[in-house]
Amino acid sequence: PNKDSSTPFRAMPDQSTDYRIVVFGSAGVGKTNCVLRFVNGQFRENYIPTVEDTYRQVVSCNKQITTLQITDTTGAHQFPAMQRLSIQKGHAFILVYSVTSKQTLEDLKPIYTQIREIKADQQNETPILLMGCKSDEAACREVTENLGKQLASHWSCAWIETSAKNNANIREAFQELLKLDKKRQFNFNVDQDGHLIDDNSNTPIPSSPSLHGGKRSASTIINSGSSPNVTDIVLTRPTTPASPGTKSSRTSVMSTSSTSTNNIKKDSAVDPKRMATSDTSPNRTSTKKCLIM
Repeated sequence: PNKDSSTPFRAMPDQSTDYRIVVFGSAGVGKTNCVLRFVNGQFRENYIPTVEDTYRQVVSCNKQITTLQITDTTGAHQFPAMQRLSIQKGHAFILVYSVTSKQTLEDLKPIYTQIREIKADQQNETPILLMGCKSDEAACREVTENLGKQLASHWSCAWIETSAKNNANIREAFQELLKLDKKRQFNFNVDQDGHLIDDNSNTPIPSSPSLHGGKRSASTIINSGSSPNVTDIVLTRPTTPASPGTKSSRTSVMSTSSTSTNNIKKDSAVDPKRMATSDTSPNRTSTKKCLIM
């Protein structure tokens, strides 16, 4: 018998073990700086438009090594197909607005609606965080804290205000987002060899060669891969101030990488004069590990 040609095609299930966070928001609200500040402590003074950038960080999920994949999307709304695909593949979402612009808050409403439509079968399982950026610009504020909280309450999602410039609430924002996933527990416990550490013991969890590309020294620095668009970054947190031009040998957060899908922005080749790395708070310099539970 002839096969029914109308039978719908079924795509193969996604076998990736990545946990995908998608960041949405209008152009210029501060999405990229929030992500950069989280993954490697950087802050850009100058605005560079994004098409779509992906940042990866190896973490522990339910005590198994996995990759946290953060997609920084375009704010131009010129690629609806790309936006829809990002929602379909995403596990968790950060909706970003600037506290200096009410319009950027309004711009998030159709995106939120689309997330709920696409994730209709996971209504109570999809973590969503409403994030107000640029809280340091109090003189230009248009969106009050109450307004942000009210919208988050209406959407039944989490809410937080942040400042990438002052490094305020950035890590807490991602921590809050990951806490919303009731099926998974995340942490960034790492020893000096880049292995995740079991919370209940001092025994490192062996790294997966398929994710790490083999055993890696904790001193791995930039561009260890073959692609110029892939950057391996080791974050160091010295317990004592380092002299200018020197690197600390103590590493407390494992290597991350960033890949760009468009040549508009290459994070691995940004002029250092356009960046400021200013995460110098006492808690950051003395802590060997950071928990996200």
